Amino acid sequence: MVTFILVSRDCHNATTYASSGNRGIIQKNMEDPDGKSDFGTYHAPAGRADHEEILKSYDQLAANEMIALITDAMPDVAVILNGQRQVVYSNKMLMNLIGDAPLKAALGSRPGEFLNCLNAGNAPSGCGTGISCRYCGAVNAILECQRTGQQSQSECRISSHSKQADLAYDLLVTAKPFRYAESDYIILTIKDISDQKRRRMLERMFFHDVLNTASGLNGMLLALKEASGNEELSEYIDIAGKASNDLIEELLAQRALAAAENGDLQINVTRCSNLQLIHDVAAYLSHHEIAEGKRILVDPFSHAVQIETDPQLLKRVLLNLVKNALEASQPGDNITMGSKIGDTSVRFWVNNPGRMSEEVQSQIFQRSFSTKGAERGIGSYSVKLLTTKYLKGSVEFTSDERYGTTFQVELPLGI
Repeated sequence: MVTFILVSRDCHNATTYASSGNRGIIQKNMEDPDGKSDFGTYHAPAGRADHEEILKSYDQLAANEMIALITDAMPDVAVILNGQRQVVYSNKMLMNLIGDAPLKAALGSRPGEFLNCLNAGNAPSGCGTGISCRYCGAVNAILECQRTGQQSQSECRISSHSKQADLAYDLLVTAKPFRYAESDYIILTIKDISDQKRRRMLERMFFHDVLNTASGLNGMLLALKEASGNEELSEYIDIAGKASNDLIEELLAQRALAAAENGDLQINVTRCSNLQLIHDVAAYLSHHEIAEGKRILVDPFSHAVQIETDPQLLKRVLLNLVKNALEASQPGDNITMGSKIGDTSVRFWVNNPGRMSEEVQSQIFQRSFSTKGAERGIGSYSVKLLTTKYLKGSVEFTSDERYGTTFQVELPLGI
């Protein structure tokens, strides 16, 4: 659901009331959190336009065919609010939200009121005027935009109650100033991000619980190996331990990718050796099943340097590049990796003898594209995401018949 709301500051008095008046209310509430202001509010201005004024605004807006054409073409709710945050116009989608009631049933209400917000019902003067409203992203985005004349964005959570069901909304609201017909408005977009928030929560729970289980299994295998005197049993435990380590590595990689896409990934910058990272990646993947019949070589002329970066993220980037090279190679092929130092940067490279087709080259960094089948297209995509957004570097490739395919990741010596 995306809601488009226009908030009008249609007179000088209303503008002054919403800005300077609100600062007085906030100041008074900071001094006395339990003391209601003289305006009947704990937060936003409480005053409302009378019904005749609302109808006048509605008639003016409804007479503009372009407004009706644009708002009714929207697949989601679109309403227009006056300077007191009351509905003065709406598209047809709002009627679906409030149960096919006539538009005039919603005129004069505020967003939290037509959404049946529990806090709006408990506020002294309706939506925006309660103590809890101080922490509402929707009303705060409007007030901030009115105060600064600049775009404002915030998340908003609304608990709603109706005869049909209790609902919980997670919304992303963006308020942006807009002027029309010699009147100032605020275009407020409200996007329902409930599904995204639930998915992120489930992802965090999944990675937390499964990583704990995998780590516990790994610990049990180590204990069994130490307690066992049977050589054959120890060999099987070694195999199971390696599988457990691979599982943990894959889970950590997927968790990092999910956090990176959500913008929640925290980097941990430390000083590390570029060559040590290369050798660690080569040693780890040399015993991986995808390396069977192939060799991973480290260029002996690679440059050595200490760099300041997130070594775990960089290792994941290199692991993905080498995995992709191995999967694109044939038995007997050599995959070579190395590094070269510039004046202010270090360049890592991974080469395999195969050539990518033009179709693959044009789509290699797209999220869902893969040469290995459906639901596999995240390797090269994650390399670019982690490199450019978090490691402050760049990634590029060349591919031809003579030299094969080479991916190069260039990073600053320090971030």
